[in-house]
Amino acid sequence: MNQSVPPTELVVPWRDSLRTRLMLWFGTLVTALLIAGFGVAYVVAQQRIVGEAEVRTRFEARQASERLAAAMGSVRITGEGLVGLFNGLGLQRDGLVQALNAMLEADASAVGGLVALEPGVLDDGQAMAYYAGVERRGSVDRDLVAEGYDAHAQEWYRRTLAATHPWWSEPYFNETAGGVWMVTLNLPLRDGQGKTVGMVSLDVPVRRLSELLDSMRQVAGQRPALMTPGGTLAVHPDPGIALNHTFASLMRESGRVDLAPVEAARLAGTPLELTHTLPTGETRFSVLTPVVDTGWTLQLSLSHEVILQDLRQLGRWLAVGAGLATVVLAVLVRRLARRITVPLSELTSSAGHFAAGEFEWPVPHDTRGDEVGVMARALERARDSIRGQLAEIAGMARDRQKLESELDIAREIQQAMLPPGRSYDGLGLRADVHAMLQPAKAVGGDFYNHFDQGDGRLWFLIGDVSDKGIPAALFMARTMTVLEVAAQMAGTPALALSEAARHLVEGNDTCMFATVLCGHIDLGNGQFVLASAGHDPPVRLGADGSRSLLRFEGGGPLGFEADGMFSEWSGRLGVGDTLLLYTDGVTEAFDPDDQAFGEQRLLDALVPGHSARQQCEALVAAAHAFAGRAPQSDDITVLALKLVRR
Repeated sequence: MNQSVPPTELVVPWRDSLRTRLMLWFGTLVTALLIAGFGVAYVVAQQRIVGEAEVRTRFEARQASERLAAAMGSVRITGEGLVGLFNGLGLQRDGLVQALNAMLEADASAVGGLVALEPGVLDDGQAMAYYAGVERRGSVDRDLVAEGYDAHAQEWYRRTLAATHPWWSEPYFNETAGGVWMVTLNLPLRDGQGKTVGMVSLDVPVRRLSELLDSMRQVAGQRPALMTPGGTLAVHPDPGIALNHTFASLMRESGRVDLAPVEAARLAGTPLELTHTLPTGETRFSVLTPVVDTGWTLQLSLSHEVILQDLRQLGRWLAVGAGLATVVLAVLVRRLARRITVPLSELTSSAGHFAAGEFEWPVPHDTRGDEVGVMARALERARDSIRGQLAEIAGMARDRQKLESELDIAREIQQAMLPPGRSYDGLGLRADVHAMLQPAKAVGGDFYNHFDQGDGRLWFLIGDVSDKGIPAALFMARTMTVLEVAAQMAGTPALALSEAARHLVEGNDTCMFATVLCGHIDLGNGQFVLASAGHDPPVRLGADGSRSLLRFEGGGPLGFEADGMFSEWSGRLGVGDTLLLYTDGVTEAFDPDDQAFGEQRLLDALVPGHSARQQCEALVAAAHAFAGRAPQSDDITVLALKLVRR
């Protein structure tokens, strides 16, 4: 090989060079930071602007509602005052007209009013229908009876006589009052005995109500609308809408399905705040406010597009500035990257010769005091240590092979301690028992056992040691031995766990512990008893397909306290029923998205007709299928006991 030229494969193309990557990485980072900073600032500013505008909209809607309520309330007070004078003073025709004129002069909103009485109410026995107008507001006095206008035959008059409370009319065009749109408040007039004898009405120009909303029109993006009790749009910002449409007809004709909640709230008389999107894509914030108990409703809408115009214009300028800054930074980064990468390229050439086994090739820049010099000196030291490292690697490979051999032996010993699946015969019943254990490492800490003491009871247990590997396997072997002896001595699962707890605390310098579920079943009648030392609840699978987790209070894990107390839970298995015990390696099997297998999937994986062996195999297969490519994080152990007839 030519000793002066590095291997051809070590010549880095420009597109793969560190210089190019530095430029791309730094440029991408700066661009991402600029975009992220700009984006966050833009979103925060937008939220703040919209939030403040919505707060202002709520406030102005409330203020406008109060102004409307005050104006309409003043009109109502005027009408009720005239009703009170009639009832209290028994005024006659001239007195009523004078009182009506005086009250109209005092009210800023009403331009005229009507007093209509049934025949026989006044002393002269004649009917009365007199309209008093405020001349300076465009209305004049009229004696409707003298003019031949039969006010008493009108629908609004009959409705008022039948009404129990004042009511507002829908807008109507009043030519007599100067060709303006009016709304009228109508109040029934009753005598001292409560009999309805006539009515009082007060006219208010729609223009007057619209003027009360002028302040809201001065704010860009705000759109006030005022709806009558019948839903007519008395005031609307769009030309041709007001007084020509109801809210419902406007929704229907314009396809404004986004306003359906507004109409529902108007009909219910409840306030509403709604952010909605128009068919054009424009977003609006609307506040619906009932005007006290008048039946009128105020809607104030705020266009997000209008209030965000200035922010979006500023955002466009900032984006242009960020682009220019990125270009300038790219030029600076290119110059800086060249100063960094040329020495690195020379060191790369030396490293290429080392890779080819040419350990005598000189290393440049080894006298520099910066990171390049540190790297050069590190390469020199690497030449001296590579041979030693190769020797160490060979030794480690031999040690690893020896360790794996020892682990294989330990695994075989551990598996040999676990009983195989088998059947146990009783008086008329047989229990088929099968178990599976798959350690997460070569050896694990899970265990199970089942044995017959010869008294017609079949003992079974399952456990999970707090660790994995050889230490857990040793503690597992000790725990299995202690539990089997304790079961033979104690006679009940609770006493067996208590006895085992006392023995396992002794000499437990490693502070390991094990959760255990222990029990026995009578093979004569299917009665079983369980006791738990902090273990997961077992599952009873009925022959009819029913599934249930047997949750009951247990004690703490074995290995902590010498005087642990454990309670018992009793039940009965019928023919064809299965009792399934498992460790948390099943329910805590995780998929690549870090989702746990869980208890529900465990229950769903059980099949009533399966044998004990099939039940174990199906459940373990379901857990592995759920986990997919995710590594096994814990030992997986299941034990199934199925009761069948002999």
